[in-house]
Amino acid sequence: MKNEKYPVVFCVGTPKVCGDSLGPKVGDRLKKTYDVPAYVYGTTDSPVTGLNFRSYLEHVRVFHPHSMVIAVDACLGNKEEVGKIKYSLKGLKAGTALKKELGRVGDVAFLGVVGESGKDNFRALSGADCGSVEEMAEKIAAKIFFFCSILRLDYTL
Repeated sequence: MKNEKYPVVFCVGTPKVCGDSLGPKVGDRLKKTYDVPAYVYGTTDSPVTGLNFRSYLEHVRVFHPHSMVIAVDACLGNKEEVGKIKYSLKGLKAGTALKKELGRVGDVAFLGVVGESGKDNFRALSGADCGSVEEMAEKIAAKIFFFCSILRLDYTL
């Protein structure tokens, strides 16, 4: 297990596209509602997008080399998966829905399935149910807060 006192939460996405806004919405909640004991990157005011992903990733590697990294992103899946939250113990590969090779991030990841994968994935992200995205953002933020609080307790014992 990595040993820095606080984990990093790396929330990927843009607030400009409803389906892709999951990451920034989680980041907002973690910073404003939960005041999570973690370094949070990616909010509505300062999103981690395809344009700045690599620079944020490098920043995390330089300034938090021993921190556990929890990644958050929206994803597309099959029809039955829409609205579900997936977990990964391998982090996530950002940008795959739009055929972008941004790189892998995270020791663990939370992925919210916001739409159905198909021929026009940008349309699927744009047409996502914003209410469902909000609900998933709240659930993911609560789970991350709980997880970070447990990690924090472990360091203080």
